Amino acid sequence: MKREKKSSLKRGNIVQFFCIVLIIIALNVIFSFLFVRLDLTSEKRYTLSKSTKTLLKNLDDMVFVKVYLSGNLPPDFAELSLKTREFLDEWRVYSPNIQYEFVDPAKGKTPQELKAVYNELYKKGLNPQPVQDVTAEGVNTRYVVPGAVINYHQREVPLDLLDSDHGMLYNRNDIINYSIEKLEYNFSNAVRRLTHQQKASVAFLKGHGELSNLLVYSAAVGIANFYEVDSVILDNKITRIFDVKIKDSTTGDFQIEGNKYDLLVIAKPTKPFSNYEKFILDQFVMRGGRILWYVDPVMAEMDSLMRYPEIPSLSLDLNLEDLFFRYGVRLNSDLLMDLNALPIPVHAGELAGQAQYKMIPWYYFPIVTPHSDHPIVKNLNVLKTEFVSSIDTVGTREGLKKTVLLTTSSTTKVVNTPAIITLDALRRKANIAEYNQHYKPVSVLVEGVFPSLFTGYEQVDKNIGFYEKSKPTKMLFVSDGDMVKNQTSDQKYPLPLGYDRFTDRAFGNQQFLLNAVNYLCDDEEILQVRSKDFKMRLLDNTRVLKEKTFWQVINVTLPLVLILLLGLVMFVCRRWKYVK
Repeated sequence: MKREKKSSLKRGNIVQFFCIVLIIIALNVIFSFLFVRLDLTSEKRYTLSKSTKTLLKNLDDMVFVKVYLSGNLPPDFAELSLKTREFLDEWRVYSPNIQYEFVDPAKGKTPQELKAVYNELYKKGLNPQPVQDVTAEGVNTRYVVPGAVINYHQREVPLDLLDSDHGMLYNRNDIINYSIEKLEYNFSNAVRRLTHQQKASVAFLKGHGELSNLLVYSAAVGIANFYEVDSVILDNKITRIFDVKIKDSTTGDFQIEGNKYDLLVIAKPTKPFSNYEKFILDQFVMRGGRILWYVDPVMAEMDSLMRYPEIPSLSLDLNLEDLFFRYGVRLNSDLLMDLNALPIPVHAGELAGQAQYKMIPWYYFPIVTPHSDHPIVKNLNVLKTEFVSSIDTVGTREGLKKTVLLTTSSTTKVVNTPAIITLDALRRKANIAEYNQHYKPVSVLVEGVFPSLFTGYEQVDKNIGFYEKSKPTKMLFVSDGDMVKNQTSDQKYPLPLGYDRFTDRAFGNQQFLLNAVNYLCDDEEILQVRSKDFKMRLLDNTRVLKEKTFWQVINVTLPLVLILLLGLVMFVCRRWKYVK
């Protein structure tokens, strides 16, 4: 009887073993065809956006990614390499056209050959990063290349995997963590640039004292990553921004066929527009054109203040007030001061014959923190401004939706013009009671059907195809022309838009511009990925110093205690089972 029971138990164990093996094999076969991934993060950071999945599924040819982040890497760069590989594996799940290769550019190279390789990669747009290894012989400096080259249809684009756009990050580990979070946006953007067949066209308007090409270089290059970029001088000529059809060559009659450009960027004009130029811009909008206005309603320049002890701030007449009012906004002739401001270097004396400077907040340069959930400003870094003014929304016309995108802080002071600006204000303590204005708008988005300013004007030439109401379109108003201006180096090279050379900080001006252009060009797929909500779960350094020993003890003892408890539970269960 005991033998039969023992034999039956043995057969049961064998059957159970083979059943478990078969179940494991079956699950492996099923999941080789079925991709399932659980993303338990609150912001779904490991879930590809819908637009990225659509992009991958629509690929009609192979996209080959060559990643140069391989070989003997420091731990933080090795983590970036691993996450990049995992990310590309996930891409391959959604498209068989994704292929990749990881290479070590230093493998098998002599120092001379390696130098040539790094120079070639630099010319392609990749930036080798210096890494220092501390050994018994001393400090050895070598380079790693955190970048990739993406090929599609015999075209290629470089991709820098080290994303340092977040101006609040200074530690390399934090920058790499941020770069890992931005992998989807950076890769998607690169592939979208390669596969985009028909690009929208963007033009910087010139001829009214706008910012020079040098000062909008960074803005133009950033936009050129997505769209065709041009510059155009209006010069009272309707053919500059319209495609025109000649109706009668003898009389010179013509008709507007359509807009040449999808979007106009007007960057800090300083000279007035003629009435005819306003008419041209008005009809551009009526035909569905979009305009991004970076306009200073007040004339105040820091360059002038550096040369003179004080300067006047005066209302700037651009002859645009009635046009703006018709479109639902008013740019006020005032200046906003804010306690949350950008510091500037101020001469504080000399030491050993060398000039000494001290960084002091300049309240005329507010730092703007976006609070809106609108895609243009969602998750955007803080922005720097220079002599910014307030904006009011006006009119109650139906069909126009107005959204305030940017405001100053809760400690704002409004300075009405004309007024005198002097650097002596830096030496005086701010009167907090005067900064009692709250959240003054400095950027407004207006969407919908716009009425023409020239409706009812008898002098309007109706033969050109005059429109009294616009097609559904969009415009964005920013009351600071300097928000689109990049600084320059001592050698007069353009610096990245949003970078401040005096504080060595990067602000969100470039991302705001790109988000605005993407939105105005109806390219919301890119916005969807870029504005994805990532929470940087960084360590609190102050708490680390205070609680370091406590957490070390917890990490060492807790696993041992858990193992002992588990062993005790198993012992009690076995004893209870067999005693019974």
